[in-house]
Amino acid sequence: MSSSVDVVYTWVNHHDPEWAESYRRTCAKYAPGSSAHASVNDLARFQNRDEIVYSIRSLRRFAPWVNNIHVLTNCKLPPELAKDPGVFHVRHEDVFPDTSVLPTFNSRAIECNLHRIEGVAERILYFNDDVFLCQPLPKEFFFPGDHAVSVFPSKHPIPYGRTQGLRPVDYGALNACALLARDFDYKPERKLHHAPFPLLKKNLIELELKYSDLFSSTRAHKFRDNSDIPPATTLQAYYAVATGCGELRDIAARYVDIGDPLFPLLIHRFSPLRRGKYQTLCLNEVTQPRYFARARDRLVRRFLESMFHE
Repeated sequence: MSSSVDVVYTWVNHHDPEWAESYRRTCAKYAPGSSAHASVNDLARFQNRDEIVYSIRSLRRFAPWVNNIHVLTNCKLPPELAKDPGVFHVRHEDVFPDTSVLPTFNSRAIECNLHRIEGVAERILYFNDDVFLCQPLPKEFFFPGDHAVSVFPSKHPIPYGRTQGLRPVDYGALNACALLARDFDYKPERKLHHAPFPLLKKNLIELELKYSDLFSSTRAHKFRDNSDIPPATTLQAYYAVATGCGELRDIAARYVDIGDPLFPLLIHRFSPLRRGKYQTLCLNEVTQPRYFARARDRLVRRFLESMFHE
């Protein structure tokens, strides 16, 4: 197997005029399911502060061993990335086997196609655009062997037995775990950290062959649906463990909700985050803050610029 590792990002820019018009038209035509979480079509899910620019800066600084970087998006790339010869723009039409289901605003649908990116390496490190490296990390931290991936469980249990009032990420995890329990007699215990996800392309191919109907139905949902599978996260990670090519490992991952009222304190210059305590950071935003949204935007940009300046 080649030792090279490619990085794949999924990314959205809510300021992109073509994307915004497509989103508006789709929201008007396709309502989420009656049991869907209120956040599935919340504009906060698509908020862009150019986090991807800073995330890729963190990659260049702390993981210089990565090879190509593929950005899977139907938005124009930020200027800094558009002129970077190591960054490749991949559109949804390039990877969806049935383009009639497009446009989509469902990250799970998009994640069903990472292995279909032309020329992508066998080893893939999957990033959401709001995930950053905070320390130097060797390739072996994510890929401990030629045919193995690291899996980073958090302390939070998978909510078995619950069927109502869950977030989309929890429904996806439960759907994946049901398949693994049924077909591999393996029952994962913990949710995964919001961190980079090491993948093997062959595992994604195997999963699509085994669960082709579920891949197709997930791809067809315009917004996240409670029946979706999470192929690039819980499903592939614990599939790797169940089949002997995944290694459960610890990671010092920090998750920060931008909408948290304590957000300014969590990122201040004397916080543990600033003192190098963590290996990775996720700056997530599920719903838009009710107050001081613009002030928070400025605060996020200042923080990212100070942490990941050129």
